[in-house]
Amino acid sequence: MRGHNSRGQTTLDFAFGMSIFIAVVLFIFLFVPGILEPFTAGVQEETVTTNRVADELTHGMLGSTRTPTVLNRTCTVGFFESAAISGCHYHGTGTLAERVGIDEDQHLNVTVYGNVSASGEGREMLCWDDDDADTLVERVETACDVGPSSQDVVLSAGGSPPTRNDDSVTATRVASLFREDVTVEVVMW
Repeated sequence: MRGHNSRGQTTLDFAFGMSIFIAVVLFIFLFVPGILEPFTAGVQEETVTTNRVADELTHGMLGSTRTPTVLNRTCTVGFFESAAISGCHYHGTGTLAERVGIDEDQHLNVTVYGNVSASGEGREMLCWDDDDADTLVERVETACDVGPSSQDVVLSAGGSPPTRNDDSVTATRVASLFREDVTVEVVMW
């Protein structure tokens, strides 16, 4: 029997080899997509975009780059009115996404909060009372009338953010508007 092939492979050897091969193929299909996942777009992209928008709003779009975090009243009110104002650095009068320079398919909300009255209990949405006092007031006050005949401007733009926190990304920046400390909040989902 010396002339015949004396390899000695048995059915058990074949089964063991195939088991290792199938295990390796399953490992590749199950774990390689997870290894590549950090390089795909997702919440990380929204985090970067939300922080970029918050920085640009507070460091130049609504004020001057020479005095970052000091918001210009005219530019800030014009931004929330969607009005084109000479000398302001936001992008036109279109949608909120166009004004801040992001893709239209990204949902965004920009709101200015603060506590500008002695009666305020924490942070409230602010508006610009242009009718009588020409000043910054809290939205809950009766001084802020919003309607077709009113000149008051609510300092909030964009859609309503989702109620679940894990569906959105939020960036906040502290700034000064009309000599008041305010918080500019950008939410993207």
